[in-house]
This record gives sequence, C-alpha cells and structure tokens, in this order.
Amino acid sequence: MSMHSEYIATMERQLRKWDADLDALAAEGKKASAEARAVYDERIKGLRESRDAAQKTFLQIREATESAGAQMQAAMQGAWETMQEAFEKASSDTRK
Repeated sequence: MSMHSEYIATMERQLRKWDADLDALAAEGKKASAEARAVYDERIKGLRESRDAAQKTFLQIREATESAGAQMQAAMQGAWETMQEAFEKASSDTRK
C-alpha cells in the first residue's frame, strides 16, 4: 500500500470516528436541560461544519494523484487539528 493510500485509509477511519463522536455528543445533548441543550446544539453545529470542511479536503486528497495528495495533506492536517481541538473543547465545555 502506498503512503497516499495509507493516509487515505487513516483519514477515512478518523472521519468515521468523528461522526460517531458527534452522534454520541448529540445524544448527550438531548438528555440535557433546555439551556444546556442550546449550548450542545451550537457546539455540535460548529463541529459538524468543521467536520464537513475536513471531509471536503479529504475528498480532494483522495481524488488527487499521489504527488498532489502529498501536498494537500498539510491542509488536511490543519483541518484535522482544528476539528480535534474543537471537539475536545466542546466535549469539555458541555460536560462541566
């Protein structure tokens, strides 16, 4: 398996994990009070937007040639880090 293929597989797994984590966070939000639910909903909306941006970048990398994909991985890494930080912050903030 090439480095490009390995990277694609890793990102696909990460995107599926984020989807599951977002679903779990949304389920927690449904159990919260009305005020807390509003916070959950806003955080989840932002997280889904970040996830969608990461998905868009991922699709571009997947369609790219291996050499072009390597150059695009930096953009995906940035999107990944942003999403991870946002998810961690949302999880932390809503569990307080």
